Amino acid sequence: MPMKNTLRAKLVASATVLGLGMSLAFAGIAFAANLEYSVDTNVTFTDTAINFVIQGGSSATTLVVNATTVVVTVPLSDTFTVISSNRSLAHTGESAASVITLTCNGVNAQTLLITAPAGGAETITITPGSSACSSGSGGGGGGGGGGGAVTPTPTPTPTPTPTTSPSTAQHPNGTLVLDNGTVYLIQNGQRVGFRDATEYQSHGYNFGQVVPATDADRALPMSTTIAKALEGSLVLDASDGRTVYMIGQNATKRGFTSEQVFQALGYNFANLPSINLTDYPAGDPIADSALPHPEGALVLGSDGRTVWWVLGGVRQGFESEAVFNTYGFDWGKIVTGNDADNALTEGALVKFRDGTLVYDGGTYYLISDGTKKMFSSVSDLTNRGYSTANAINASLANYASGGNVE
Repeated sequence: MPMKNTLRAKLVASATVLGLGMSLAFAGIAFAANLEYSVDTNVTFTDTAINFVIQGGSSATTLVVNATTVVVTVPLSDTFTVISSNRSLAHTGESAASVITLTCNGVNAQTLLITAPAGGAETITITPGSSACSSGSGGGGGGGGGGGAVTPTPTPTPTPTPTTSPSTAQHPNGTLVLDNGTVYLIQNGQRVGFRDATEYQSHGYNFGQVVPATDADRALPMSTTIAKALEGSLVLDASDGRTVYMIGQNATKRGFTSEQVFQALGYNFANLPSINLTDYPAGDPIADSALPHPEGALVLGSDGRTVWWVLGGVRQGFESEAVFNTYGFDWGKIVTGNDADNALTEGALVKFRDGTLVYDGGTYYLISDGTKKMFSSVSDLTNRGYSTANAINASLANYASGGNVE
């Protein structure tokens, strides 16, 4: 089926292990959105015996977990609170304008409350001590928890304002839901959180797609991972403001060995999103422009008309231009494919992404788990928080029925 001069897409998997970064100078860098911790969040150190919890309600511009320290930037006039049940907490780097409160309760749990001044953000290094705090060193203290690492689910900004009352049913897989200021993706029967607006938008999502969460959504288990930037995203690392990476499988960051390789693959440095990639594992460096394009790349085929999505060791075409657009891809990110791309095995067509609303023959459907689920009426759709304005006019004749939206 034609899509903008017959576009069909490709997917290629490159192995993902260690990476190199290409450092370049940039001006006017925009840094990632603030992190908003809506729940108590455990932090894991190399020494797993250290208990360290970020308390729900904390805000940070950036958070870097090192082997023995945490470096946090607290936005102006905001607070950041950490609790350790088994270690004292030291802090350095704050200005005299910051308000720092340390308390130690009767069971040796120490709480560190940081309040940044109204005049600006503060970058502070927090170091857990070798032993618990002394119970006589202060009163109060509060909350927190132990156990294994819990992935943060801070709030992307801006967040949408729901305009309709949701039903009580659980939303299908592929739906984006808003719960108390935090956006989640319902995926595989779990809630997957986003911590950053830029990472969220790298997936092609917009905030108009989000619907209010129901009690059934809130009862779903939380995923142990967060949704990081989409494979194939070209990103400027906000942690240094200089290094460019391509995001690979499993949220790895793949550096380029030279500017020549970067440019030979057809990439440029214009309008790169800025994301803190400190906690992205390193992947294989991209060192040879004669190899297939990196994971997630969109490449133009040898016919000069067909677009392929490179992922998973094959090249996949899009079913239609409408399908291409539902992934939020930018036509300007398509680069010219090389001989290695053109030699890849052709995979199955890419269909509508889960969560897509489609209007077909007088009926509204939601794509979920690759099937079409039917709404019984327009009011059924809107009562569940969806908007008909987000629906795409398209034929779903090639999609299996998933029954009604329950």
